[in-house]
Amino acid sequence: MSIRLMTMVFDRYPEGGSEMLLALAMVDHARDDGTSIWPSVDELARKTRQSRRTVQRQIAKMVASGWLEQVRAATGRRGLTNEYRVSAAWVAGETLPPTTGVTLTPDESAAETATGDRLTPLKTPEVIHTGDRLTPHGVGSRGVTGDARGDTGDARGDTAMTPESSGTIINHTPYPRRGATGFDELFSIYPNQDNRMKAQRRYLRLAPTAAQQQTMRAAIEAQRLSKRWTKDDGEFVPEFATWLRNERWRDVPRAPGANAGAWHETRSGIDAMARALGLAAWDEAAFSMGRGESYLAFTARVRQAVDRAGSAVCA
Repeated sequence: MSIRLMTMVFDRYPEGGSEMLLALAMVDHARDDGTSIWPSVDELARKTRQSRRTVQRQIAKMVASGWLEQVRAATGRRGLTNEYRVSAAWVAGETLPPTTGVTLTPDESAAETATGDRLTPLKTPEVIHTGDRLTPHGVGSRGVTGDARGDTGDARGDTAMTPESSGTIINHTPYPRRGATGFDELFSIYPNQDNRMKAQRRYLRLAPTAAQQQTMRAAIEAQRLSKRWTKDDGEFVPEFATWLRNERWRDVPRAPGANAGAWHETRSGIDAMARALGLAAWDEAAFSMGRGESYLAFTARVRQAVDRAGSAVCA
């Protein structure tokens, strides 16, 4: 996995949608210099949730655009796959030519140009996809049922493919981008910096509000001082993606040096102490709308009430 190349794809890859998702899957197998990419078509189709034919078409476009270079072709032996590398010039910061993807010449029977009030056919052959190669197709009648290469009489099976548009497929974006701000700020203060891209995808799907981001920041600042997170130089700090998936910002961290089993170590203990003292429960809804106190502030208020009552209650 090359985090460097994945970041470059997010920032500079010229296409979007499912093709960009495939580019991310390709560099997930690459080294930082863009070499050593040899995943199977089935593996890429599984990762991108696309068909084999779609993946093959997109790889052909990437190679034709110059972004992807084929280093070694599969020999047909079982277990061997094509090997690719990302363009060294692109990795070095150069920009690909404006026209990317595969340029398809229209069929003479279909392409026409307007000349006054009449349409004149263009005398150019068609080019269609056949796997990773481009095969010229002669001019002639191309009916759906009568064509030797058509849908019902095709002798080449699944390798004859319809050209795919080079436009962005909006319905196949890798994850929603709404509420995508604030990730860099939170990730920079999180102790475990592993799997940044996985954490970013989880964060974008979660799309936390500004109030939730404040809660996350406060929880991270408190939890990074806990005994579990500081033990063995942070060996037990979960990855940020795992922390987000399990909603660990709702946890109340264990204070350094606190005795095991103290009421203030868990949220249930804090809530129980608040009820015992007659305090109102924490209003999470008001906090999420920016009108209430954070849970850390609520915990501090319960501690002050305990001190005032002269009690030292443990769960």
